[in-house]
Amino acid sequence: MVYIALLLIVFLVIVKLNFAKIKGSVGERKVNVILQKLNSEEYTIFHDLYVPKEDGSTAQVDHIVTSKYGIFVIETKHYDGWIFGSENQKQWTQVIFKRKEKLFNPIWQNKGHIKALQNYLHMDQPHSFHSIIAFSPSSTFKFKEEFTSARVIQFHQLIREIKSVIDPVLSEVELQGLNRELEKLKIHDRKEKKIIKKQHVSKIKEKKNKSAVINIGNTCPKCGKELVLRKGKYGDFYGCSGYPKCRYTREDFRGRKRKA
Repeated sequence: MVYIALLLIVFLVIVKLNFAKIKGSVGERKVNVILQKLNSEEYTIFHDLYVPKEDGSTAQVDHIVTSKYGIFVIETKHYDGWIFGSENQKQWTQVIFKRKEKLFNPIWQNKGHIKALQNYLHMDQPHSFHSIIAFSPSSTFKFKEEFTSARVIQFHQLIREIKSVIDPVLSEVELQGLNRELEKLKIHDRKEKKIIKKQHVSKIKEKKNKSAVINIGNTCPKCGKELVLRKGKYGDFYGCSGYPKCRYTREDFRGRKRKA
């Protein structure tokens, strides 16, 4: 009994640590099922593609639907609660009861995916791309303004949204060509996909670390005042010059640890 209890505890800890990934995968699978309702003779569907970028990294795109009406690039967000944000905000907010969580603006995120696709497919026709952000039906939108560069909808609205675009922008030859290029990005071997995914995550972390080093010495991201180098019990760190009103701190870029 004790052994079973320990296994259960370990299982629950693993689930908790990987909850976001699991939930994201569930959302992507739900969208996969929904997109299968599209006419296969008119639309071609691609899932979970790693698109190479100019800097050697990759853009992980949840779903791509191609047709003579254009290329629909879909970012899936399997989120609950209230969703706040605007087109030009870097961070959006998810509110569940009194708990608030930040998420990177998915419109900006998908814009990066589209740019990577444009470069990979050698396409300079931005009007051929349609950006769609698809949230779970359990989310409630609290947006104060309309979006101009993307459609932000819920899963059940996907088919209607895609079919609402009725003006052809791609010829049959162009469509066949880009489908061939996207087919090359499909990964059927699990081990190979695991390696590519690991490399993708590693590149993201590397970029974040470089960004943190470059930004050291700039203004405080919370209040806008200057960051200053301070001496602490656990080493040097950067703190806001507005202390004690603002308590923002950041580790010294040389890697010495400090206590926030």
